[in-house]
Amino acid sequence: MQLITSLGLNNSEYFSKDRFISYYHQLRLISSLGNNVQNILEIGIFNSLLTDLLKRNGYNVTTADVDPNVKPELVLDLTTDFVLPKDKFDAIVLFQVLEHLPYEQSEQALKKLAQATNKFLVISLPYNTQYLTVQIKSSLFLEKPKYLLFKVPQFWSRNSISNQHYWEIGLKGYPKKRILNSVANAGLTVKQEFIDPVNPYHYFLVLEKTANNN
Repeated sequence: MQLITSLGLNNSEYFSKDRFISYYHQLRLISSLGNNVQNILEIGIFNSLLTDLLKRNGYNVTTADVDPNVKPELVLDLTTDFVLPKDKFDAIVLFQVLEHLPYEQSEQALKKLAQATNKFLVISLPYNTQYLTVQIKSSLFLEKPKYLLFKVPQFWSRNSISNQHYWEIGLKGYPKKRILNSVANAGLTVKQEFIDPVNPYHYFLVLEKTANNN
């Protein structure tokens, strides 16, 4: 796995409009888990923006990353036989992370994270589609814009949008059904799934630990 600090990104390049849309939904989905979620492990931090947002909203956040240069509290390589403390984290969150691992390793990481969390995993994954989004917005009769999203997974292609990704949902060999089967095999159920029509490349899943995975 290539370290993110080795890619030469700066904040002006990284902070696109779509990225901010994703941050909004990350915070929104975590907040939707309720007041019983207080202690969060965030994996994959880079610029720590989500960390700061969560802390400003009263969460206790522990940061983890494979790259020591971003100064995480835990240096964590998801491709290893890692161990996390049990009964510490009400939710573990990782956004656009698992696709940076070969698929079989991402499955194993998901199983270990499911065992480590007290209750929830909140993740996002890249969803590679051909899509058309239509926005309907009017000052006369709509308080909020409405969207129509038409999308077709690129099941005929193996080409990821990012060359840092081993796989993306929708590409040949990685249908959405396969990913959801991996989620179930990890001992997790889908509590909520979400795609923003403005940025359908990010597919969000709120996952809950099953009773037999304790």
